[in-house]
Amino acid sequence: MQTHDGWLVRVTPDLEGLTSAHLSFLARKAAQEGNGRITLTMRGNLQLRGLEERAARDFAAEASDIGLGLANPEQESRRRLIFMSPLAGRDPACASDTLALAREIQTALTSPLRNWQPPEKFGIAIDGGGLIPAGALRADFMLRHDEGIWRIHHGSQVYTPGRSKLVALLLDLLTRGASSGAERALHEAPAFSGTLPLLADAFLPGCFGVTAVLGEINATTCARLADAGGYVRVTPWRGLVLERPVEAPDLMTDPQDIRRLLVACPGEGGCHQALSRTRQHALFLAPVLAGRSLHVSGCAKGCASHGKSDVTLVAREAGYDLIWQGSTTDMPVETGLDVKDVRMRLRRVQQAGETGRKKAAHDRGEL
Repeated sequence: MQTHDGWLVRVTPDLEGLTSAHLSFLARKAAQEGNGRITLTMRGNLQLRGLEERAARDFAAEASDIGLGLANPEQESRRRLIFMSPLAGRDPACASDTLALAREIQTALTSPLRNWQPPEKFGIAIDGGGLIPAGALRADFMLRHDEGIWRIHHGSQVYTPGRSKLVALLLDLLTRGASSGAERALHEAPAFSGTLPLLADAFLPGCFGVTAVLGEINATTCARLADAGGYVRVTPWRGLVLERPVEAPDLMTDPQDIRRLLVACPGEGGCHQALSRTRQHALFLAPVLAGRSLHVSGCAKGCASHGKSDVTLVAREAGYDLIWQGSTTDMPVETGLDVKDVRMRLRRVQQAGETGRKKAAHDRGEL
């Protein structure tokens, strides 16, 4: 689609992950035809921005030639519906048939004989359990493995058809319209309110976790990932699971990296609605966050995150709205701030916290 900074293309990786050939292709396209950067989305996809119209329109055919998506747009729109645990087949505690089940569903959905078209932003999650907590994958339909049994969750409804009838029942529910129009009552079932595990460094044998700084890597980093070999899985939380470790300035492996606390939209220059340089401002504020999460939004829409953060900034014509412990829809405590104003306030909070900790330590006789 066309955006403020050119044309955007979106890639849904194969369920097994991205191969070296896929990564090399993406790195070359980003460097030669895009803006040199690749965005990891919250839905586990990849986006290249800044392409010319002809390059964007040619992209799909070239990508499908190397097995990165399907040439038929209708089939591809159904292929990208599947969300699966990024550790399926690697985490021994994840149901052993998770990947096979996801493949089975994807094959059935992309059959040329199937003419069902999903609603916008529709998703089907296959949750095999294990290290990723139940419900962490959010979708309209959830297939969850629980106590050795696969169940289908849709809103408040739960179906237990048995493994042999699982896919057939799911397809029947889809084609009967259980997920369309007003009947889409609960889009994120079952609900998830826990804490995601930190997939950092060598968290499982043969699994190295990295997180992209502000959800984005550059073409050079993508080329490094290709050179390392092995499959690369994209997680739904803007991270990557590698088979071999790779170091790059825009990849985080340290659980204490303060940049993990940052969320920001593309900002001014990347979106016509944005009113500030969100990404640069987020990095500028990182050193004074004192362990607090930060969301910097270029406008009131809050596209980068709809959840709550310790600190939320919403850009307006007159400056930033400052919101504590909330989201972009909550009431600000101050308005019309420039980024230096915000940094000064965060620094005061940081200093107050340090003073409080020292006093508490003194009272305990530790100082």
